Amino acid sequence: MTALVRLRSQAELVLRDLDRPVINAAQRGLDQAQFLVPRGGAPDDPLNLAETSFVSLPHHNLSKRLSTTATAGYEHPQAGPIHEGWHWGVQTKTPPPHWLRRAFKRGVRSLLIKGVSTQLMKSLAKFFPPK
Repeated sequence: MTALVRLRSQAELVLRDLDRPVINAAQRGLDQAQFLVPRGGAPDDPLNLAETSFVSLPHHNLSKRLSTTATAGYEHPQAGPIHEGWHWGVQTKTPPPHWLRRAFKRGVRSLLIKGVSTQLMKSLAKFFPPK
């Protein structure tokens, strides 16, 4: 049985193991977006988006198209969320473009790819130890 088939057989546990790298990538994206966010005067100023930032816990999709996604962003109607995650299949090799293109290509995407690959190897060893 190949490593990917083994990991897919324990999908729920593997996706839970990927929580930390996905949250780290979403947090890194939020950190980089801080430079583009308007800042008001007082903390309760509606233009002070920097004070309303959040990172959500990952959402696990356990359907045929396995994925885990964390969301980061700002609690404001004009601020869109930053989604970072790992998707089983074609998006693993060719992820969609990101609105923070250059920063994400160098920083967040590489952090996510390295974190996911490291964690997948750890999960493989944990769930399927060599005999």
